[in-house]
Amino acid sequence: MSNEILSPAEMAEADRLTISAGPRDGIGLMRNAGAAVAAVVLAHFPAARRVHVLCGPGNNGGDGYVVARILGDSAVDVLLWASGSPKAGSDAALAASECQVRPRPLSEFAAETGSVVVDALYGAGLSKPLSGDAARVVEVATELNLPVVAVDLPSGVSGESGQILGQAFRARFTVTFARKKPGHLLLPGREMCGELVLADIGIGDRIIAQLEPRTFENTPPLWLESFPIPAVDTHKYLS
Repeated sequence: MSNEILSPAEMAEADRLTISAGPRDGIGLMRNAGAAVAAVVLAHFPAARRVHVLCGPGNNGGDGYVVARILGDSAVDVLLWASGSPKAGSDAALAASECQVRPRPLSEFAAETGSVVVDALYGAGLSKPLSGDAARVVEVATELNLPVVAVDLPSGVSGESGQILGQAFRARFTVTFARKKPGHLLLPGREMCGELVLADIGIGDRIIAQLEPRTFENTPPLWLESFPIPAVDTHKYLS
């Protein structure tokens, strides 16, 4: 069953269990995630004038560095804007070191019509309103009506509740990994996600089962086996 809904904390635990079980490590999951996002950009925006990749200092930003590297290798005109440096020795720092695109300060962000934004700032773990440079970038992207591809969840949307924390990107596509989170399905976050792409990055069903999820998306596979399907000769007087 793949209709489990995981909280941000449960998803982080799924990452940890996957890494502990091997053979995939953290950077392997990050590379897979970034590749999934880059594939969406290349498939849906082949004529983009430029792609602006926004990277935060955490794992979401690490995914963004992978996206920028792959797009650069694909001859896409890429600018990378960073809100801070990843922690030394982290998977995000390794992803940044592998990226050939030189980061620019997010405080200097500027964009042009015809370009695309990849939002890899904060993802589902954000717990406080966007402010400062991040909030300004949201305003710029909104004013220019730039298509946004969000990594995991549009920055500014709570992964726990779907509430908008101050302001948020309105994404054209949101690429999330392994399972959906409450913020993808609950309003108003649901409307901010655009088309949701669920990517397999190597977190197996057995790992998800270890979490013993208690929240599920209400789709037919959840209840169809228990649904009384009427036979051909069924009528209202037949009990």
